[in-house]
Amino acid sequence: MSPLRRLGMVQVYTGDGKGKTTAALGLALRAVGHGWRVVIFQFLKGQKTAGELAAARRLAPELVIIPCGTGEFIIGRPPTAEEIALAREGLARARRVLAAGEAEMVVLDEVAAAIGLGLLEEAAVLEAIRSRAPGVEVVLT
Repeated sequence: MSPLRRLGMVQVYTGDGKGKTTAALGLALRAVGHGWRVVIFQFLKGQKTAGELAAARRLAPELVIIPCGTGEFIIGRPPTAEEIALAREGLARARRVLAAGEAEMVVLDEVAAAIGLGLLEEAAVLEAIRSRAPGVEVVLT
């Protein structure tokens, strides 16, 4: 195991506009190329809205993307009960993957926006990250 792999770093990509998910996908692709298993939880995207889902199916089981949203825009309105439930179920699943060390890298895609929109509690996300198995890399967008 390389020294960086043992560190289990947390990387955060924020900012307005495009590029955050793309950066995380690039990290995931590189990790899969090095033999890592990567699980990506997408908190705002649904089953049909992300082109990367088709690519991930070709790289499974090393790369798995789990949509945790409806795919509907949540701008200018409060989230629905369904949207909140999907995000929270996704975080619970992510927490299990993190704690069990089922993947060397876990990406919580759009998690910052999910917190800002009221879908997830910041404290719950931080606890999931803190409870990860040693050496698990986490990427937040």
